[in-house]
Amino acid sequence: MESGGSGSSSSKKGKKVEQQSKKRQKTNTIDYMNYIPEAIVFHILSLLPLGELIIMSLVSQRWKDTVVRYLKIVPSSLNLDKCEMPGTILKRDGQCLLRSNFAHSSYSLQQRHCLIRAARKSFIEFVDRCLQLHSDCMINNLRLTFLHEAGGDYEYTRKIDMWVHFAFTNDIKELSLDFSDLTLSKPWAQPFELPHGYFAPKITKTFSLKFCKFRLSTFQVFGSLKRISLVQVEILDGSLAELASKCPVLKDVNLVNCVFPDQFMMSEEDIIVEKLSVIDCKTEEWEACNINLSTPCLLKLHIVGNILMTSHIRNATKLLDVTFCMEEINENYLQGDALGSFFIELGHSRSLTVNNCCIQVLPAGNDLLQGLPTYLNNLNHLCLLVGLEKQEMPGISCLLRSSPNLENLTLLLLGTGREIFQNDAPPFFDLEERIYWDERNSTFSCVQNSLKKVTMDGFSGRNNKMKLIQFLLKKARVLRKMEIISISTAEVMEKIQYLSETLSYFPRASPLASIEFC
Repeated sequence: MESGGSGSSSSKKGKKVEQQSKKRQKTNTIDYMNYIPEAIVFHILSLLPLGELIIMSLVSQRWKDTVVRYLKIVPSSLNLDKCEMPGTILKRDGQCLLRSNFAHSSYSLQQRHCLIRAARKSFIEFVDRCLQLHSDCMINNLRLTFLHEAGGDYEYTRKIDMWVHFAFTNDIKELSLDFSDLTLSKPWAQPFELPHGYFAPKITKTFSLKFCKFRLSTFQVFGSLKRISLVQVEILDGSLAELASKCPVLKDVNLVNCVFPDQFMMSEEDIIVEKLSVIDCKTEEWEACNINLSTPCLLKLHIVGNILMTSHIRNATKLLDVTFCMEEINENYLQGDALGSFFIELGHSRSLTVNNCCIQVLPAGNDLLQGLPTYLNNLNHLCLLVGLEKQEMPGISCLLRSSPNLENLTLLLLGTGREIFQNDAPPFFDLEERIYWDERNSTFSCVQNSLKKVTMDGFSGRNNKMKLIQFLLKKARVLRKMEIISISTAEVMEKIQYLSETLSYFPRASPLASIEFC
């Protein structure tokens, strides 16, 4: 009996152990990730950087599907920069992480090329996987930056074409493509030419291109585009009017160091944009650009560089802010007539910024020392980039006389300003610089009746600057504040205390005028 009872007990224990073992095996095979709510999984994915997200998608097909579902729900912001991504060898300035040691190391030229090729291959694989994951997904921001080398690797160029095609055919709100070349500063550098097609981006609101060739005929319409920025871009066809017609809600156009067809900036049709910036651009024929546009909705105009004397901005009745800085002006004071007429067309503006080159040719024609043909009645703020040199003084007087309602005057001091007229200077430059402002007895309506604030930035204590300060304090009857921002040098800082005491003795037309040194 005992023997039989012992066997029965042993059998029961064996079955119990076997059941526990099966239970543990079943427990070990449970995939607890299946029981985590998708919202929590998506939150975890949102904490991962882009590289880790791509790795997650490579774990299994199920995880790839999960990542894709997440990307379709949560729009991404992609910064695919060959120069900044971890593990990339190349840097933007053409050096590599190891390049600084190459000159003093044992790396051969062949080894350097191998390192560069390895970095490029890694970058290509990363971008390919990233864009593949984002197919048919909305992207908030795509910034794609790579060092394009003209005549380089065919396979790499083909990949770039594919990436650009992806960018133009997917839903991307903000798109930036930078093709900057390693040899950008060298004469043989060639910009990348965008692939041909007939693209019509649907939701792109901001579009930026750098260092490429751009054919406007390649694009059908940018239905949502509000801002376009082209930097170091060769525009091969079309016009600004055609660009505006293909972008019905376009508000902001920014052109920097661009080359475009001769007639690109000319149109009889209204260009409905609010901001226009043209900086150091030229045409295929001229080292300058000719502007002749009608812009009834323009609010802000920024022109830096060279424009032809025949340029016009028409119907700019809503204009608020103008910056006009010409870099190269010939020794020909008759340019002042054209420039004065140009300013009159911009007469609705409330703020005007002008550089010293423009100022020196401004007082021209029959009324050399008077004002512009028509007053700038709306002008509230005048900013002058000047050195307060002899050849600038008549132009400054001209602008002050032409701005009867001016309230704010800003002088950005350049140190020693460049004088345009070296040989055959106009007769109105035959003036005594030391006493010029003392002799200004004629009426400056703005100085007497409306000027409330003067800012002088870059003050060094030179006598010509002190004379203008003295003149403004003496004549400005409603002046509230004169702010003087000095150069941060030991020599100037030593003068500040003395200059502050000297200015305190200058007569002031306004009892409320205060002087502040910064």
